[in-house]
Amino acid sequence: MQPTSEAQYTAAQTGGLPPLESVRDGVWALGVDLPNEHVPYTLSYLVRDSGGGIHLIDPGMDSDENWQSLLAALAEIGNAPDDVASVVVTHLHHDHLGMAERIRRATAAPVALHRLDQLALDAGERNVPPPLAAWQVPDDRRAELEASAAAAAAQSAGPPFSADQRLEHDDILNVPGRSLRVLWTPGHTNGHICLVDDAARLVFTGDHVLPTIYPGVGLGGPTEGNPLADYLDSLAALGGAGDDIRSSASVRDIRDYEALPGHGYRFSGLGERVDDILSHHRRRTDEVAAALETLANPSVWNIAASLTWSAGWANLSGFMLRSALAQTAMHMDLVSQRSAV
Repeated sequence: MQPTSEAQYTAAQTGGLPPLESVRDGVWALGVDLPNEHVPYTLSYLVRDSGGGIHLIDPGMDSDENWQSLLAALAEIGNAPDDVASVVVTHLHHDHLGMAERIRRATAAPVALHRLDQLALDAGERNVPPPLAAWQVPDDRRAELEASAAAAAAQSAGPPFSADQRLEHDDILNVPGRSLRVLWTPGHTNGHICLVDDAARLVFTGDHVLPTIYPGVGLGGPTEGNPLADYLDSLAALGGAGDDIRSSASVRDIRDYEALPGHGYRFSGLGERVDDILSHHRRRTDEVAAALETLANPSVWNIAASLTWSAGWANLSGFMLRSALAQTAMHMDLVSQRSAV
């Protein structure tokens, strides 16, 4: 895996904000500020169609500063707000969806989102309080996690949002002169999607595949199944190794496409990164299985504390700790499913 944008790679290392840059003819990437987060920016994409219209992918968090940044980017490429023809969002999180409503009010451009993420928005289930008691979280850590969950809920709260178009797997976006294909990749959220441009050999991966971070899983509200199992299936499909409908011959070719993620930097070697993330989760499942056999009290908290974390268990707090505990619970469920077969 190799970075394909020096400016984005540098920004990812230093915490800066990458500037607007050309990706392909008619495709640009823009760094959108994301303050007070564990990642400093979102990558938004502008795609020009054959008639001169602009289609925005993941416009980013809503703020006056980010709106002005978008206006400046449009002007720099020779377009105006009235040229914005559509907005498509890879998933429901505020750092991707947040500015969509402002853009829609200003331009009348329709907004597209996967049907399942719209259902989660309609149900108000983006942030569900974690089951701290069931996880056996020590009393002296519960207040911290409760406060973190409440802050996340407040941050994502807002007026009801209804997309103009509910997307499904294999839909082709209405972008004249281009073929942007929807690839449904549940896991991070239940309705997460990637977008595939076969002619340009590009995959807009949202938060499904990131260059340096193992994305969080199950962050879009309750699901009927195990979000981690869904995520692993989605990764396998994207890498051409799955056995479901998404693993067609055309999907297997995606491994060699350039990845345009929601955070970090553009990169080549998408298939290699997919394999790395799959291996990471397989190792984690094996770790959890061993802990279930050896710990006297194999609670979610105790098992998570016994695992290896890149930041170190003692350094996890707030959102990162909640995510670690949630993923541990999902891995425990995977082990249980594996044992039942």
